[in-house]
Amino acid sequence: MIVISSTVPNIEAILIKAFQKYAPSDHFCLIDSPEAEQATTAASWFPDLEKLNQLPKLSLIHSIAAGVEHLNLNEIRPDQAVCRVLDPHHQKGMFDYLLWGVLYFQRYFDRMLQQQKQQLWKQYRQSYSHHIQIGIMGLGHMGGYVAECFTAMGYQVSGWSNSPKNIPQVKSYVGSEQLSEFLAHSQILINLLPLTKDNTGILSAELFQQLPDQAALIQVGRGQHLIEKDLLNALDSGHLRGAIIDVFEQEPLPAEHPYWQHEKIVVTPHVASHAPMSVVVEQILENDRRLKQGLDLCHQVDVNKGY
Repeated sequence: MIVISSTVPNIEAILIKAFQKYAPSDHFCLIDSPEAEQATTAASWFPDLEKLNQLPKLSLIHSIAAGVEHLNLNEIRPDQAVCRVLDPHHQKGMFDYLLWGVLYFQRYFDRMLQQQKQQLWKQYRQSYSHHIQIGIMGLGHMGGYVAECFTAMGYQVSGWSNSPKNIPQVKSYVGSEQLSEFLAHSQILINLLPLTKDNTGILSAELFQQLPDQAALIQVGRGQHLIEKDLLNALDSGHLRGAIIDVFEQEPLPAEHPYWQHEKIVVTPHVASHAPMSVVVEQILENDRRLKQGLDLCHQVDVNKGY
């Protein structure tokens, strides 16, 4: 039995609808229903962990997305496993979004949109993929795929991660000691890091100062990675050219937030990529089956690492 748990009302409604459509009716329930006492797996997004921890048979907390920071891993019991959803459609969707973002800066669309407001006709010399140095923070399931795709299109790609990665034609930088060198070669910086205690606030004034002059940021990691004031300062000083931001510490982004009106910032409402709900339900059902049969779980998270 799978119990649905989300303290975000619209997400709970989406989950209920998805399980009604893609799962047998006797395979899922809500957290306040009597059947929850038999639940072995929780399909979760910002779940009510206090209630979940009262369920005697619950052994698996399953994120409905690739990220798990919303689960508050410190409160997960030692006897509970944590899994996430990974999917090729999700990877392709993320690459499509990032390709749009890279082209936005590569082909000077950011400048042309400003020129349109001024009725200014000014052309720029075309820049090709092999001219562009892309730096990707995070080379895991998503970042590694994105790096391979950009490399295949002729971009100069480097990546930064906690451990060495062997991706053809992608320069791998590792750890804090190589971060400065990585940043120095990143004309367009893409953040795809998972959120951990160590990298919270990593997109800071100190980091921005190490990027090349007129570098651009595409932020699709987690809102807590970014120190919002530091980005504004880096943009207003002229050091950074622009930023595309899809994730925020507070969502929805408040109406009074300065990002909405900033001419160098593109705001998107956390839409870079989502796995299809059919896949989400399918993977959670499969892991619940594996749990009951004592098999290895798919996409299990190392709770200590946070990914």
